[in-house]
Amino acid sequence: MSEVLAAAARALGAAPEALGFDPRARRGELATKLARVADLLDARAADALRVRRAENLAWLTGGGDLLVHREGAPIAEAIATRDGVTVVTNGIEAARLEAEELPPGVRVEVVDWYDPGARERRMQGLLQGHATLDDGGPDAIDLVEVRQPLLAVEQARMAAVGAAASHALTDVAGTLEPGGSERDVAAAVQGALRAAAVDLPVVLVAGEGRFGHVRHPVPSDLPFGRVGLIVVCALRFGLVASLSRAVSFGPAPERALEALQRVWTVEAAMLAASRADVRTRAVLDAARAAYAAIGAPDAWTEHHQGGPAGYLPRDWLAVPDEGRPLLAGMPLAWNPSLPWAKSEDTFLLGAEGEPLRNLTWDPRWPHETVDDRPRATVRAL
Repeated sequence: MSEVLAAAARALGAAPEALGFDPRARRGELATKLARVADLLDARAADALRVRRAENLAWLTGGGDLLVHREGAPIAEAIATRDGVTVVTNGIEAARLEAEELPPGVRVEVVDWYDPGARERRMQGLLQGHATLDDGGPDAIDLVEVRQPLLAVEQARMAAVGAAASHALTDVAGTLEPGGSERDVAAAVQGALRAAAVDLPVVLVAGEGRFGHVRHPVPSDLPFGRVGLIVVCALRFGLVASLSRAVSFGPAPERALEALQRVWTVEAAMLAASRADVRTRAVLDAARAAYAAIGAPDAWTEHHQGGPAGYLPRDWLAVPDEGRPLLAGMPLAWNPSLPWAKSEDTFLLGAEGEPLRNLTWDPRWPHETVDDRPRATVRAL
């Protein structure tokens, strides 16, 4: 664990050990997750689970990083049974994974890196005779409801990731200068957040020329201009915390400030509707009613409104027929938006009666209070 994330844990009032990376804690976490796997196997009359996807491997291994190509396929697969976990990887990776990424007690099977079919043959051999569930392939099973809700130790990790990312974004925003391109801004953000020990699977930048009409602004060579939006999804320990912040050089344009006030109205309705055991579609219903109240009834169709998060930026999205419930211990990343405005942080849903906890909040960012919560306004540089 990096010193940056250890410091983030301390700033949250917890010892770095609360992130659960000592051997005893990792064994306990693995045992708890294997109990969830066992429940799944029982429900599906199966006796093994083949795990291929990066988010599921990170979950199963307690935050293990089984990627080399950051956007490619994992360099290992796993088999989880009621009795334990076996990871199959090649001889290049095995010793490193055992030493740095895998919990104690995980068995490692090693295959030759130069034989392209070796891993698949070993997996097939280990699974022979077993009724197997698989998170990949044509009959893939979705493990999102096994991953959720997050364990207390995972919540602590997510909070550390969110704190590190939001503080780094505050710091780097203060160093931005007018005249650069969207790519220049993205590069500065990438460097700052990586220095804060988090990866960025997503960094989006909309400068003045695109802020008003491009909702997923992959950075371009266009000038950033006087005002713009920065969106990051920060990744560490397999967990993803998302936040958006707007900045301006000089006073923010009135159209951006007015749009943000309207977006806050929608976000407040969504946050108020976010309670344990509420169906996800109920939060979207609250958003739709709020958009209608501000005179933009169709705005919810122009960009997704977010959803539960964890080992993906969103485990699922709030859509009209989404009946899965929100759960205590689940991170929520809603992101209502309008042209010239977006509001996004990652909140942790607590038990009934507990307030939502903002995991990506840095009080140094200029803000206004909306429904007793500080919400990020446009930062004038």
